[in-house]
Amino acid sequence: MEAADGPGAGPDWALRPATLEDVEEIAFAELELFPDEAWTVFQLAAEIEHPDRRYVVAAQGADAAGALIGYAGIMLAGEIADVHTIGTRLEHRGIGRALLAWCEEQARAGGAERLLLEVREDNDRARAFYAAAGYREIARRRGYYRIRGRSIDALVMERSLR
Repeated sequence: MEAADGPGAGPDWALRPATLEDVEEIAFAELELFPDEAWTVFQLAAEIEHPDRRYVVAAQGADAAGALIGYAGIMLAGEIADVHTIGTRLEHRGIGRALLAWCEEQARAGGAERLLLEVREDNDRARAFYAAAGYREIARRRGYYRIRGRSIDALVMERSLR
């Protein structure tokens, strides 16, 4: 496997483009990380095959051929790109920062001037992570998440890519 172009690698992991062969493992990671809102294998496969999407995985090994430890995907839509998903199985290793930097680089390469994302209002850790990366809250989507009978708002965050 060839490592993905762009930022990010650790001493024992690297990034590489996601393929259909990764879909099942990404779906398992989604269930682990986001059990109430996980994307299905079918949704992930459609995303990876879509011409306006870019997906990456972080995997163990310098060639990223080992176990999946993170993933991310964006949608390109002209001057705006949107983070569709980002998740890491290991904390405090720089994987999340590398995945987000990869998303930003791919968005720029696709012509985007801004990158948007939604984050659950009650996810303080993710909100702090994105704020530290230069994202700011620009909107609220009331009731965006429906989890176990609860309605949770999404905060829309944005970063300029210029």
